[in-house]
Amino acid sequence: MLSAKSAAAVFVWSIAGLVGGGLFLYATPWLEGRLAPILVDQSVEVEPSDRSPGKMCWTWKWNKVRYGRPVSTSWSISVEGTSIAFPAITERERDGSIVRDTKPAPLGPGQNDLCARIPADLDKTTGLTIRGQINYSVPHGLWSIWQELPVVKVPPIT
Repeated sequence: MLSAKSAAAVFVWSIAGLVGGGLFLYATPWLEGRLAPILVDQSVEVEPSDRSPGKMCWTWKWNKVRYGRPVSTSWSISVEGTSIAFPAITERERDGSIVRDTKPAPLGPGQNDLCARIPADLDKTTGLTIRGQINYSVPHGLWSIWQELPVVKVPPIT
């Protein structure tokens, strides 16, 4: 039978292990994504001809500084000041093919020319933005990290 001191030590160390393990599994991927991102120097370029009824195109540029394999990429459309986001169907501008699976990019600078379909109800709305996130599987394999992509400000159709 355990003494009261031993039982207290087992209890305290069990709780400390659970809390420490939880912090490790949830906080460490977040810290890694903030302190050691896969993509840096991200930017979005938009030209006046990139906006047409029902569609918004942009050029996304980045510099990939770490190895990571994209697991999923998602884009959403929202109106500033609201918390409602609509999934954005994103296409490659060169051929109009829907982006279904993201291929790994080599280290160094890169860019993609993308387009998103804008719902007719939102076409003339001001304050429209397209936001994106990409999830990377990192080489150590302990977890994946999420990275925010640059915001695309969508001009309204007038």
